[in-house]
Amino acid sequence: MNTNLRISLFTFAALTLALLAFYEVGLAFPVAWWLYLAVTIAFLVALWPFAPGRFQRAGIASLLAISAAILALYLVPWSTRKPFLGDLARVHVGMTEAEVRLIMSRYLEGSGWPASPFDSPTNTSRLSIVGSSSQYSTGTSPDGQLVIRDSLVFRHSTNGAFNSDWGIVSLSSGKVVRVEFSPD
Repeated sequence: MNTNLRISLFTFAALTLALLAFYEVGLAFPVAWWLYLAVTIAFLVALWPFAPGRFQRAGIASLLAISAAILALYLVPWSTRKPFLGDLARVHVGMTEAEVRLIMSRYLEGSGWPASPFDSPTNTSRLSIVGSSSQYSTGTSPDGQLVIRDSLVFRHSTNGAFNSDWGIVSLSSGKVVRVEFSPD
């Protein structure tokens, strides 16, 4: 492989890794493992040492350092959102309410929002999730909190940046029929 192609591939991989790091650390959106694998392969191809001697050792050392950084980006839970989304992904259609509560037991339950003054246990409103076509019927809990009817709502944080990250698990006849994440 010629040198210009290696430099171009390395630059592309480095910029892509910077973008993935921004999503993972800066925006707190976990990145899929296969994207990290693709960047690792790009670095592998760009840095694979074909020349003998010290250039070979430098290429291997660079590749190991970059691979360690990529592994850290993937494995470290940079925010509470990452493990929350991992656990929410374990909830599947057909599970019972008890199974869902077992998986999500370490998280806060409930919306954390005060109910609308127009909602009551008998009066309902509609909640639309921005960026999705989902709509939910809402009501008021006995403690005055907004509830999504026939659903369990889980949160992973009370921090202002994430306090409205909701894992919404819709139930029908005690079984999961839909699982959705609504980011703050």
